[in-house]
Amino acid sequence: MYENNESKFVAVLNPKIETPKLMNALGHIPAGLVSKTDSLDQMKFLQYQFKANWSAPTSLSFYPFIILKAKNNNQLKTLHQAANEKGILHNVFTDSMLADSAMTQMEQTKTTNPEELTYFGVVLFGNSEQLATLTRKFSLF
Repeated sequence: MYENNESKFVAVLNPKIETPKLMNALGHIPAGLVSKTDSLDQMKFLQYQFKANWSAPTSLSFYPFIILKAKNNNQLKTLHQAANEKGILHNVFTDSMLADSAMTQMEQTKTTNPEELTYFGVVLFGNSEQLATLTRKFSLF
């Protein structure tokens, strides 16, 4: 068990989505999540130096990043709603976010009824115990 786990990132993904699309979403969701935080300090990013300054440092969070899978789209929608209600820092990716331009994606997302969205994934960050109450029903991806 990783010892630095008072907080964590948790991604819950839809395994029914094609792998290339799912990996695209998994790249976008945490990047957007970081932009939503009031303070990067809470995520504790560390600089990993390479021997003899071989390369620029790599920045990684001090906290673990766990990847889980949902059984169905409804579980992801429910998780999204619960994160909203509890004020947990989170970000999502849905099928409305796929189109030929960012403007089209934003318009599709704004105008699609929530019941019609297909979730690719939800990423959360916060206190491990609080996140566990929302994510314990999911299994490792």
